[in-house]
Amino acid sequence: MTSRPVTLGIDLGTTSVKAALLEAAPGHPSGFVVLASCARAAGAETESAAAGPQGREQDVTRIIQALNECLDALPPRQLQRVGAIGVSGQMHGILFWKTGQGCEWTERGSAPVFEPRAVSHLVTWQDNRCNSGFLASLPKPASHLSVATGFGCATIFWLLKNSPEFLKSYDVAGTIQDYVVAMLCGLPRPLMSDQNAASWGYFNTQSQSWNSDMSRTPGPCEPPSFRASNLSPEIQLKAGGS
Repeated sequence: MTSRPVTLGIDLGTTSVKAALLEAAPGHPSGFVVLASCARAAGAETESAAAGPQGREQDVTRIIQALNECLDALPPRQLQRVGAIGVSGQMHGILFWKTGQGCEWTERGSAPVFEPRAVSHLVTWQDNRCNSGFLASLPKPASHLSVATGFGCATIFWLLKNSPEFLKSYDVAGTIQDYVVAMLCGLPRPLMSDQNAASWGYFNTQSQSWNSDMSRTPGPCEPPSFRASNLSPEIQLKAGGS
């Protein structure tokens, strides 16, 4: 009997990283069963050089280390059955990276892992650098959401005003889950879902487009795409693909 494919679920939370292997179970009340799971504390909080005590930033290297530890803890035979990967994570936040230099794949044990390279800290949804006066100075968004501190586009505006040199080191941005998907799939630019785009501000969910005529944000803000199905060769190998 052919075994059912397994789905790998990854959650990149504010305080912890989780991974689970799920198998469809039509007769089960939930429709699936959890074959294995793992959770690790992220421990990624770090100081903000630009925003000082108002900043809330996390070290992306620590987040990915926790992710790799979770994947290492899952049964290798079950990982070989993975046919799909679902990724969720903390919304609103933003990190920046350099196209083609966001990570480096290495062999660790019997499986490849990736480690961040030309990547900024993650500015999280808890960030407080954008005070009420600064937010009031921003263009009004054509969106169902107002812009708040900790939103990705608000952070970009703040950096444009207070640390313009910082942005010159990067040409791509996304949420932490966008970054992980881009690295796993070998994407030159991230594919952002509409809910993550809306969480940044300046995104119209009805027209499915950024407020490009008002936000004037730099290149990292691109219209979202909704699928990231082309796995990189490295993750195909780890997931048992061809």
